[in-house]
Amino acid sequence: MEVRTVEDSSQIQNFMDVIKSAWKSESALSGFKDTIHSMAYHGGIVLGAYDNDELIGMSFSYPGYRDGEVYLYSHMTGVIDQKKYSGAGYMMKMKQKEFAIKYGYKMIAWTFDPVMSLNGYFNIGKLGAVSRNYLDNFYGMMNDGINAGLPTDRLVAEWHIKENYDVSADNIQYINDVHGYNIEFFDEPLGDIIGLKMIRNFYDFKMANLSEAVRIKLLLRQKFHELFSKGYTIINFDRQNNAYIFKKNFELREKNIFYD
Repeated sequence: MEVRTVEDSSQIQNFMDVIKSAWKSESALSGFKDTIHSMAYHGGIVLGAYDNDELIGMSFSYPGYRDGEVYLYSHMTGVIDQKKYSGAGYMMKMKQKEFAIKYGYKMIAWTFDPVMSLNGYFNIGKLGAVSRNYLDNFYGMMNDGINAGLPTDRLVAEWHIKENYDVSADNIQYINDVHGYNIEFFDEPLGDIIGLKMIRNFYDFKMANLSEAVRIKLLLRQKFHELFSKGYTIINFDRQNNAYIFKKNFELREKNIFYD
């Protein structure tokens, strides 16, 4: 018998069976509530958005540690479907930033699905996070309505809350075009500032043709890895063209603690 650290998502899945057996529970979901409560008590930041005393959104985050650096990891922020465009999500992120600065953090990090372009705009274009890391199938296969059937690839968002970077970009070279649900890449040398256009409604695409959506997501995975390996950083999101904006050799004072 031995005790080992566990990081792989497929192994963590088996934790659910252990939790149900150890606590004689039919479901592991009750443990999720207890986990969030313990985060709130032990230094995490747990926020709720209310509309006339009705809870319409929630956010929780907790301390993260990698490669000698401490940061705030924002695990989940969500708003009920009826209030999705109410501004509640932005308000919670601003409140999270306020607490993070008060607690002495320099950075808030989280992951998001790069093909969901509204998330890309919100995290990169609106909040001002940057990204330089792509994680393949980070959570393993999930069964919720949004992720089911797709690899859970994620970009790592880095929100350097005490920095004010210049993310303006002129003369953007778009390296691909999008026609409906098809993506066409151009065969030409890459400049210092490039744009990667995304499918606008990838969820609808997935519902219409899952196998093709998986193929496109894996194609984009390859392209993200290629660009990051060549020294590009995502610095902005062009909403008009629905594109991530990359800049080569973008100066970040913080070391890349998420690189594996």
